[in-house]
This record gives sequence, C-alpha cells and structure tokens, in this order.
Amino acid sequence: MAGTDSSASSRQSSFNSLAKDLELPLEQGCLTIVVLGASGDLAKKKTFPALYHLFEQGFLQSGEVHIVGYARTNLSDDGLRGRIRAYLKGASEEHVSEFLQLIKYVSGSYDSGEGFEKLNKEISDYEMSNNSGSSRRLFYLALPPSVYPSVCKMIRTYCMSPTSRFGWTRVIVEKPFGRDLDSAEELSSQLGELFEEDQLYRIDHYLGKELVQNLLVLRFANRLFLPLWNRDNVDNIQIVFREDFGTDGRGGYFDQYGIIRDIIQNHLLQGFLFGCNGKACIS
Repeated sequence: MAGTDSSASSRQSSFNSLAKDLELPLEQGCLTIVVLGASGDLAKKKTFPALYHLFEQGFLQSGEVHIVGYARTNLSDDGLRGRIRAYLKGASEEHVSEFLQLIKYVSGSYDSGEGFEKLNKEISDYEMSNNSGSSRRLFYLALPPSVYPSVCKMIRTYCMSPTSRFGWTRVIVEKPFGRDLDSAEELSSQLGELFEEDQLYRIDHYLGKELVQNLLVLRFANRLFLPLWNRDNVDNIQIVFREDFGTDGRGGYFDQYGIIRDIIQNHLLQGFLFGCNGKACIS
C-alpha cells in the first residue's frame, strides 16, 4: 500500500510540473472517460493502452478519473479488464492492476435508450460518490462512422453532463468520416446538430505516433537532412505498411469502408503530410 501511495504521489507531482511548464489550466473534480466500442480492435490495441500510459505518467489520477467501457458484447468488468491486460505488455504489474480497477463495463445497444440509461446511471453514481460537485464527461467513439449519428443522439439524449454541476461533455470521433465527400459532409452536419463545435474532437490516432511527430524535426530542424532532402537528391518516396497478423475481427469494418481508405488515405498519407507541415516534403 505504501508503494502504491508513493507511486501515485510521484505521478501527481510529475503531472503538476508538466502542466506548469506547458501553462495548462488545472481542472479538478471527477472525470469520466467512456470508451464506446470497448470490446473492439481499436479500443483494446490503441485506446486503453493510451489511457494506461496517461495514467502511468500522472495525467489521469485514480482519485478523480473513472473509465467506463460500453459495447454490445456481453462482458463483465473483469472480462473487459482481462482483454485489456493482454495489451499492456511490459508494464508494471502494480500500475496495471491499479489502472484496471478504474475500469467498469456496461453492455448495451448503440441505438436504443436502455443501454445508455444504464451508462448514465453508472456515470452519475460515480459522480455522486466522488462528491466534488463537478461532472466532466468524455466520450471516445472507437466505432465505425456508420453508427456515429445514432450513438451521438443517445449521448445527447441520455448522457450529457447535468447543468446543475460544473463541467462539460466532449465527444471524440475517429477517422474515417464517412466513405466520400458527400457522406463526410452529411456526417459532419448530423453531429453539428447535436453538439457545439467546441464539444467535438475529430482525430486520427496515427498522428500521435512519435515517429510521425518527429518527421517535422527530421525534415526541417536537422542540419544533415535540411539541405539534402529535396527534389534534386531524392529519387522517390516509398511508404510501406506491414502487419504480422490478419484482419482479426476487422473484416466487417474493412468490407464496409475498405482497408485502402482506412489505412492509406488516412493514417499513412495524412501522417506523411503532417510530418511535412502540410506541404510537399520534396520541394
């Protein structure tokens, strides 16, 4: 117990120091992170491990954060925790166990109110027990875009942060947004009818990869590459994507949206352009 208290105190100190350096506003009170699609491939491989690393580095505090997984799969709390544990390899067992205890699971449909009423009750019960008077609710949609509208309607109807408490409601949606320009604009319009723009966050998790972020430094701040990396010295650029496993449960998603649309035009090409600061790398 003493070791756990010491590690928690160390993480809190680390977070406070970083927040001060970055001039971040310090928000306090209970925070609920809801991962919709919690039993899916994206959640177990990317979302929950990312949340764990935030916890390990002190950005998520065990006394303030509550993580809820929501999906159609019939699972118990421990069942979801077991799935997540398998993807936290090499991590401290003490930290992993502490992190997993923050996670609860609610099973329900994505287009009916019953499941989202249960989800709201789980969140509200935590907020009441925390007794901080605040209600910060973050919904992460680790789901295919086809269910974004129905899920967001359910969130808007049943799970918004109560106006009687200080806080906010925010929704994170992953790329791809639809199948083409028309469906992307329609999806954006549907979400815009439900939430204010400052409540919506559209992301591509590949842009958070260290290698992608380091492309800016590699291209523009490196004295070796800066004078050489141009059209006079580069013959061609090859972007290679390899995986040592199959679709592994992603077949239905790829059948609907296509692996080229999902991987190449989003993750790989956008990551490449991001690293080039929105310009052509080869000038």
